Amino acid sequence: MVSELIVESVENGSVTSILYDAYSLGWTLGFEILRALVEEDFFGVVHNYSLPVPRLISRASFAGLNIPELAKQGFLKIVDLFGSRYNIPPFDDYVIRVDNPTEDTLAPKIEKIYRDVIYPLSEGKGIIKLIYTLDGTVVMFGEKATLKLLNSEVAFLARESLNRTISTILLVNTDVVSERLVAWVSSISDTMVAFKSSIKDDTLVERMVVLKTPSPSFEPHDLRLQALDEKWENAPSPL
Repeated sequence: MVSELIVESVENGSVTSILYDAYSLGWTLGFEILRALVEEDFFGVVHNYSLPVPRLISRASFAGLNIPELAKQGFLKIVDLFGSRYNIPPFDDYVIRVDNPTEDTLAPKIEKIYRDVIYPLSEGKGIIKLIYTLDGTVVMFGEKATLKLLNSEVAFLARESLNRTISTILLVNTDVVSERLVAWVSSISDTMVAFKSSIKDDTLVERMVVLKTPSPSFEPHDLRLQALDEKWENAPSPL
């Protein structure tokens, strides 16, 4: 499985980035990786910048991740930046609000949430963060602020990974953000996966390339997904 290949590449303090276009289903891979790591006894945290929580839950369910059930079992929390910014009441008690999130205060406020809430709940476990989505962060705060937040994220992972296992997955719709931001994401990513979609004969066909992982023996993988078949196949096309 593709998700298993990526899960194996997730290391402490690492950043895994998944890039996709407007029609792509590549974002589902992020939820699949999160689910796989939670099943391996990681604590999951979804940072929601893009949708009201009920719609986020629906998207996750499409990818096979049951957020309410995992949250009920104490395996997952949502840090709801979208609901906080637009004053949407919390969907449930596993949804964490951030009071008055701004580009200058967001990073320290999130770090406080980890110290006060996430760390006590995840004691003895690794933490996997899913940013849904980085382009949502750009829409909310602007690209310049998002780049500063990315730098804060890298510094946060470096500090915290000295004492605990913690890693991040970034989801990025490249049709929304600039090439400059994509280039920066590439520079900070330890593992990077890119999707390119097209529609042929009324069927969504996607090409997926695993561009890099931390493994020194890694070689780029090129695969193709036909949404109708719901399976990945080896693609004969060259990189």
